[in-house]
Amino acid sequence: MRPFINRCREMLEAGREKAYAQHRLGSPGMQVSTLLADLYDDVVLEIWHQAIAQHGDDDRLSGLALVAHGGFGRRDLAPYSDADLMLLSTRGSADLAAKIAGNLTRDLSDCGIDPGLSIRSPAEACSLSWTDAVVFSSLTESRFLAGGLQLYRKFFDSYRLGAKRRSNRLIKNIVEARREERSKWGETNYMLRPNVKRSSGALRDIQLIRWIGFARFGETDLERLLKLGALPEEDFRLMRRAYGFMLRVRHELHFRSGKSQDVLDRPTQMDIAKAWGYQGDDGVLPVEQFMQDYFDNTRNVRYSSAYFVDDARSRSLPARLTESALSRKMSDNIRMGPTSIWVRQDALKEFSNSLPDVLGLMSLANQHTRRISHRTWQAIRNAMREREPSPPDERSIESFLSLLSRPGRLADLLRRLHELRIIEQLIPEFERMRGLLQFNAYHKYTVDAHSFLAVEAATDLQDDLESGMGRRYRRIEDKRLLHLALLVHDIGKGYEEDHCIVGERIAEKVANRLNLSSSDSEMLRWLVLKHLIVNVVAFRHDLSDPQIVLSFAAEVGSIRRLEMLVVHTYCDLTAVGPGVATQWKLNLIEDLYRRTRRYFDSGDLPGSPDDPEIDRTRNRVDEQLIKHCSAELLPQARELLSDMPLSLLSRCEADSLAAEIMAVGAFDWDDDRRTICMAGYDNAVQALRFVVIRREDYLTMGTFARATAALAANGFDIQRAQIETVGDFAWDYFWVVDSKVGLSDQEPELDARTIDAVSNRVRDLIDSTQQPMPKPPKTWSPKELSEPDSVNVLPKKVVFDNESIDRYTIISFFAYNRVGLLSRIALAMSQQKLNLSFAKIDTHIDQVADVFYVSEQDGSKLIDPERQETVRQAMLSVVDDV
Repeated sequence: MRPFINRCREMLEAGREKAYAQHRLGSPGMQVSTLLADLYDDVVLEIWHQAIAQHGDDDRLSGLALVAHGGFGRRDLAPYSDADLMLLSTRGSADLAAKIAGNLTRDLSDCGIDPGLSIRSPAEACSLSWTDAVVFSSLTESRFLAGGLQLYRKFFDSYRLGAKRRSNRLIKNIVEARREERSKWGETNYMLRPNVKRSSGALRDIQLIRWIGFARFGETDLERLLKLGALPEEDFRLMRRAYGFMLRVRHELHFRSGKSQDVLDRPTQMDIAKAWGYQGDDGVLPVEQFMQDYFDNTRNVRYSSAYFVDDARSRSLPARLTESALSRKMSDNIRMGPTSIWVRQDALKEFSNSLPDVLGLMSLANQHTRRISHRTWQAIRNAMREREPSPPDERSIESFLSLLSRPGRLADLLRRLHELRIIEQLIPEFERMRGLLQFNAYHKYTVDAHSFLAVEAATDLQDDLESGMGRRYRRIEDKRLLHLALLVHDIGKGYEEDHCIVGERIAEKVANRLNLSSSDSEMLRWLVLKHLIVNVVAFRHDLSDPQIVLSFAAEVGSIRRLEMLVVHTYCDLTAVGPGVATQWKLNLIEDLYRRTRRYFDSGDLPGSPDDPEIDRTRNRVDEQLIKHCSAELLPQARELLSDMPLSLLSRCEADSLAAEIMAVGAFDWDDDRRTICMAGYDNAVQALRFVVIRREDYLTMGTFARATAALAANGFDIQRAQIETVGDFAWDYFWVVDSKVGLSDQEPELDARTIDAVSNRVRDLIDSTQQPMPKPPKTWSPKELSEPDSVNVLPKKVVFDNESIDRYTIISFFAYNRVGLLSRIALAMSQQKLNLSFAKIDTHIDQVADVFYVSEQDGSKLIDPERQETVRQAMLSVVDDV
């Protein structure tokens, strides 16, 4: 290594150590960035002088200029940022530029700086910028470093003038490029691992303002844009604060990893929260408090940049004249055109300061599905931000409730009210939800963002003409209660107490504040308190059990409540995150709805001895047996049918059950062959179903444990299991999905030989009781997505329920998921000599909430506390062993 390279490396290392010391002392992000930019300047110039030393007498040097651009040009570097450089060259200096550029690239890399170096003539640089948004946005931040100053000045003056001439097209290009980048990196407000540079509301959106500012005004500096009147003072203040905060976070990521790193993963979130002194609060973890600050800053950036973009892309004069000519009067101050609604210019100042008028305008915009014109919203935004918060008057409340009563563009308008903190004037408790992160892999959105998405999921149902959920939504006469409930259903989060209970108390205050009637108040409180009950019953209980349906129906009480609650549940689930509202879960919700609605409509309790559907199923099975069974096998088959429990008849299709009974009758049973395993695709729940039937001398749980182990070893995730006893047979059902594919709305292409091979392995393992349990397959996941156990902040627990049903103890098991966990739990319960009747497996990405219906060997429940504790410890112990 050449001596001067070693010197540069030492200079770089010492400079980074100095910057790290400043960072640890809590220096502002911009101050550390400036220190790093000075360091990079010194190193780059040292290498530049070395590169040109042998060409000192060459006149062509005057035709070269070394230019920093991008982050290096802005001087907002992070510790391990690359150095974006352009060697500007005249035509006569092009050969010399190539030689010097080669030396620069080599030496910068050797000393520890990743260079991005291009050679461009002024004409090439401009031409590329007018067609490539990435090149344009980078070169707007150009800064002279060395070489021909006159060459650089001539280029940049021409560049600024050319950009202003092409501003409309350039702004369109960079906004579109930013939209694509945002889409790739996700929305910050729901990313579990946000990118502090590229996600929505992150550093790129601050830079977007700078780039648009350059195209429109020839300026990138935020303070100059403020002085030009292009950037509101409040936006400038929020932007500066967010800029400093996110730069500091980015520095922390670089220093911690020792390399360029912009993804804020969950373990690092926890580490930073601790290092920066976050203490947490009542019901809020330190990491959630830190991320609340993070999301608060990104939200402010997102709103301000969106406003700035709208302002820069405001409609042309001809378009505004056409909209005005086709408009009609809605009130003394408001007019509405084909696409937008606005306030007359002469009334705008007074109108914008009136909260009831603003809410009334938003209600009209929602009723007629019109966007509020940019100029009108600009005035409202500025006025509302300067207005002192105050309790809403009756007109404001009426307008707000009117806004909530229709679908229209409700979610977007609520987000605008949130931006201006008007929702918090109407519902002060909403403040606690702002930017509140739920630190788990299940919830992908902050609580406030989740609430708006839940409202949006509801309003989208207005145009859903195909599904039952859409019909139910349209049947709801008073939609404002549903929309209000969705807006506040998680308002109790962030407290130590159960969020549903806290939410009910807050909902009562909200109802009183909004002057709701006593019946509406009671409905709102009930929806908030019970908004999880459908999920609990549908995902964790046996819906073929009439006791479960009867208990749920008693809790709901009426068809109106049932429909409101089911629609609320659908919207809440949809808003949790992409892929959470699977068809599997929606089918379970539909099944619960249909069973409960049938009970309300007819009085027939599904699954009960008096259920006429069971008689119809039994008769259809009997018809199939008579039609397809031989005379020799028919008596045995009909005897099996008579032994069928009501729960099995309630949940099974007649054709499938008849086929299973006939398979049992035709099977050659002996001491070595005691198990049948059949498989097929279940269209009703869109999953592969394995049926395991074993002749047993006594009821055992070993069959379930071995079947789950065999299925897991073959790469299947078990979504649900049902265990029945039919005479001398254990009759078990397993619904599974390929762990590599997951749930799908389409039937997979099933390889019959593969399915047969899996069925044989299941049967062989169950029949060979001395054979060791197979190990589950190793799974691979990208390194960047793997996380240590330190992020698992929710406790593992086992809960016993002896109240819900008469015959069994319901055991609910909560833990973070592990490969092979279910089969080990099953084995642990088998070793505890428990009989299993039903199991439902509910996996939320990284967490499981599994439910088992069990009894002792004599058929009794698990009542004794010591016995419960023994079982609990046996189940919990397997989590750490997996």
